[in-house]
Amino acid sequence: MPNSTQPSLSDCGCCEGIAAATPVRVDNRPGLSAFAYRAGVHASFNASMQARISTMPALQALATRDADDFSIALMDSWAAVLDVLTFYQERIANEHYLRTARERLSLLELARLIGYELRAGVAASVALAFTVEDAPGAPPAATVAVGVKVQSVPGQGEQAQTFETVEEIEVRAAWNAMPARRTKTQLLGFGATSVFLKGTATNLRKGDILLLVGSERVSDPGSERWDVRRVIAVAPDFDADRTLVTWDRGLGSFDPPSYPAKAPEVYALRLRAGLFGYNAVDPRTLHPEVVEKLKGSMTADKSEWNFTISGNVIHLDNIYPAVQQDGWLVLSKPEYQELYRVVSAAESSRTNYAMSTKTTKVNLDTTENLSGYAGASYRGTVAFTQSEWLPMAQAPDTSDVTGNTVDIAGDYADLPVGRTIIVTGRPVGGTDPVRTEVMSEVAVIDRVDPLPGAVTRLTLKRGLSGTYVRSSVTVNANVAQATHGETVREVLGSGDGAKAYPRFALRQSPLTYVSSADASGAASTLEVRVNDLLWQEVATLFDRSPDARVYVTHTDDDGRTTVQFGDGISGARLPTGVENVRAVYRKGSGVAGNVAAGKLTTLLTRPLGLKEVTNPVAAAGGDDRESRDDARANAPLTVLTLDRIVSLQDYEDFARAFAGVAKALATWTWDGQNRGVFVTVAGPNGAQLEPTGST
Repeated sequence: MPNSTQPSLSDCGCCEGIAAATPVRVDNRPGLSAFAYRAGVHASFNASMQARISTMPALQALATRDADDFSIALMDSWAAVLDVLTFYQERIANEHYLRTARERLSLLELARLIGYELRAGVAASVALAFTVEDAPGAPPAATVAVGVKVQSVPGQGEQAQTFETVEEIEVRAAWNAMPARRTKTQLLGFGATSVFLKGTATNLRKGDILLLVGSERVSDPGSERWDVRRVIAVAPDFDADRTLVTWDRGLGSFDPPSYPAKAPEVYALRLRAGLFGYNAVDPRTLHPEVVEKLKGSMTADKSEWNFTISGNVIHLDNIYPAVQQDGWLVLSKPEYQELYRVVSAAESSRTNYAMSTKTTKVNLDTTENLSGYAGASYRGTVAFTQSEWLPMAQAPDTSDVTGNTVDIAGDYADLPVGRTIIVTGRPVGGTDPVRTEVMSEVAVIDRVDPLPGAVTRLTLKRGLSGTYVRSSVTVNANVAQATHGETVREVLGSGDGAKAYPRFALRQSPLTYVSSADASGAASTLEVRVNDLLWQEVATLFDRSPDARVYVTHTDDDGRTTVQFGDGISGARLPTGVENVRAVYRKGSGVAGNVAAGKLTTLLTRPLGLKEVTNPVAAAGGDDRESRDDARANAPLTVLTLDRIVSLQDYEDFARAFAGVAKALATWTWDGQNRGVFVTVAGPNGAQLEPTGST
């Protein structure tokens, strides 16, 4: 090539067209996504042929260059042929290199040179929640077998997708929607001002007296661990069949210091009575002769009666049949209250204080502070008795449901450990106080523990990722794992022992691959049986024993899968037979299987006892077959890592080659003691990979 800085005889342009313009010199710098490889194009080929006319003696007489001339037209035609040939030659050359190949088939064949097979599509997986028929007469339990088919309801522009269960489970009507425990045992501690009572017919009103006393006072008459409170509000809850009762001040006291009972019971003191003589006439209003006659029952100045209490006996001001043995009685005066247990109560009569009447004689369990109600305090003392026990209800539990335990209401101790469940509820938070949308997530039972009060605690293998409003939470334990795809059973053909490396093509495509824990991240659903014996799929027939019942599969660029057997040296030959080569596999895969939550609702297979099905959580993990660009990036990874992971780049390369992972980022991290590698991955189109998912 002439140096453009040097003078040339052709600088004037007079010699243009007399020299050949082909082959064109090609220079390709490194790193190009496509390289030039053409020897010329139509114009350069045509110019080169016309330039050589004058160099060939046989064509000396051809002096015209007119395009209408037949000879010139023939050259133009051949220039067009060469243009087409070099165009495809350039394309073919580009298809021989990983970076420049444009056809997926080229990438497929190039990758096979280093033992890399383009990844097939992976089936989505989903947790299906079944509802068991609970109508009267329906069986309480049913079985969901492997292979139960469920189809999605397609949306606009979508196609119906079929899923099949991959595990057999027992389902029960009782497990359809188990509610989370929504109540809890009440703990009436220091400062408590309310209690939930069972039922709505408590017959309590504002101003009534409540006694809260526990076993401490029963066993020790001197115990002060009890409280008497006045009702200030009564709120029945007819839906929950309980009543919220609020009293005037908190339990316990700072001055004097006292504590409430550890496990108090609640009593309504229905009767309010005075002591015998509380309404006696004022002695100062009596005639002097009467005063003189009764002065032995008066104080020294004869201004008041000498009210006394003898021993542990008191007399109430009237007959009260409702006062019974073992009941409670509270003596109250403005500055003090004391609690007593009724040892006995009987009808009696008494004459004193210038009066005579029928009374109720009550023997108390102790004389503690009893004398303090005699004398000047006698008239103002009130006896609260006729104690009626009011059973406490469970209090509403307003705590959130989160973490790795879920308490459900009812006895479900027979729930199997390892069972997949779906927890559904309204998430905590948000600005709308009446939000009604719910969320669901999949969990696995690690332990089942019965708790008092007909409550079952489920401990999960992995804590819930969300936080839910307890009153909205339900748990479905009729959950089976399912994957995208439909089972196909077909006869591949007949074995012929005389043929080496026989091949059989699957009639349906694409072959379903499901997520697995091996290095590839995908496992085939294909099972091949010859004479009803299961043969094993291997990566290659090389170095296999002559009697090894193995086969390999190849998937072409159109997604069709071919099964190939050995030749009797590398893998066993097929035994001769008629239609003795059979296959069972699943068809269907790809991102189309990542259906949204609530779409899988059509039972194509309806086992006895099943009512309906749905997928509360969206299907995930589905990935299309490896694309051209993905193959270009992933194929070299197999020789970059060489089955070992050392650098951060190795971690990223290995993770990105895993089925269902589209992007990966590895960074160093520190746990306080050691340095580790933190790998962040994302699914196709940036989708989040669920911690409990199959990928």
